Amino acid sequence: MSEKTCLGIDIGNNRAKIAVKKGGVVRRLLVDTVPDGLMKDNHIVSYDAMGDFLKEMLKKNHISIKKAHLCMPIHEVYLRNVTLPMMNTQQLKVNLPYEFHDFITEDMWKYIYDYAVIPNTGDDGQLHLIAVAASKELITNHQIMAKRAHIKLESIVPANVPLFHYLESKIRAPHEGDVPQDFAVLDLGDTSVKIHFFTKGLYEVTRSMDYGVGSASERISEETGQDIHISRVSMETNSGDIQSTEYLDDVFSDLSSRIMRVMNFYNFNNRDNTLEDLYYFGGGALIEPLLNNIRELVPLQLRSLSELVGVKHKLTEEEILIGAQAIGMTM
Repeated sequence: MSEKTCLGIDIGNNRAKIAVKKGGVVRRLLVDTVPDGLMKDNHIVSYDAMGDFLKEMLKKNHISIKKAHLCMPIHEVYLRNVTLPMMNTQQLKVNLPYEFHDFITEDMWKYIYDYAVIPNTGDDGQLHLIAVAASKELITNHQIMAKRAHIKLESIVPANVPLFHYLESKIRAPHEGDVPQDFAVLDLGDTSVKIHFFTKGLYEVTRSMDYGVGSASERISEETGQDIHISRVSMETNSGDIQSTEYLDDVFSDLSSRIMRVMNFYNFNNRDNTLEDLYYFGGGALIEPLLNNIRELVPLQLRSLSELVGVKHKLTEEEILIGAQAIGMTM
């Protein structure tokens, strides 16, 4: 992002994260628990109420910045790598919706279409794009939310965009003629674990597992009889070294096995891939027993996404791992 002063916002199923950038430096990360009933299955239930919640987050932290960039979950949009004949902007505007004809079952006019041009090093006379389609209703709802929060949304982008901001300096070929490397980014979220794949410099796909780190909190609740909210706090703070219990080791092993299977599937379909590192972030990135399980099963170097922060900041590594996508929205 070109702004020296702005907000980066990422709303998860359980926590909202707001990165505060001022004078070209990310100075703070605001994190707050989303009230019960505002989110369901990673979808916002009430945009008015979410806007009020964000407004209160900013107010109690004395933040008056208005410009904001919002990260949307991948599952709320359609993404495609598209190759078209060379054409002008007006022709592209007409043709782009047809590239989603096989994916969108509703009326095409109900969607907004946008794109980013991919540099064409091969000079093949074609136009290479990353195209996105999002429902007008969804965009309008987010604008309603922003108005309630007294902020101005400068951009609304899918979750792969802030992750690309982290990888951009590495994903580009270091020398002309070199083939860009492949990268994978692991999102250890509460309700789902996702792996975002970037193949030869381009975003390719996100594989999502309907099983997240929150399953560990649920298991604690089952074993101890604690309320789920208390169990989540116990998990995050490792109260009484609870992360090392045998029953949580079963949960972590299951999660790691699922991650391994996704990686094996990718390797099978991309036999010539150049993956060496698996960058990780999210709430689960703070759970060392889980990371150790992943290291044992996945034959890649497990690395913190905090190594790739491309903006000046005054944040701890823990804050970067928790708020990675919000921070990426300011880069």
